[in-house]
Amino acid sequence: MKPVLKNTLIGCSAAYAVIALLILLTTKEAATGIGLTGLLLGVAYFFFGLILCIPSGSRDIGKGLLLSAGLVFLIGVSVCSIFPSNINFH
Repeated sequence: MKPVLKNTLIGCSAAYAVIALLILLTTKEAATGIGLTGLLLGVAYFFFGLILCIPSGSRDIGKGLLLSAGLVFLIGVSVCSIFPSNINFH
């Protein structure tokens, strides 16, 4: 497996493990906090990925983090856009 793909999978699984842990530890009313956690993790991955892409020794890690940030944003936006349609206001 290529190092960039391996780093992307590790980054995404770590981000979603943190979000899954928050889902298990909180109630249903904490959906906003879970969404903000995904947003903050995506932003952190993006900036750390940019920083790690500068030195030549850590470019694979930086590329993996940038791809992880993109996937976290893509999946997070799609889940957050579907979530309000499933709310029952009764």
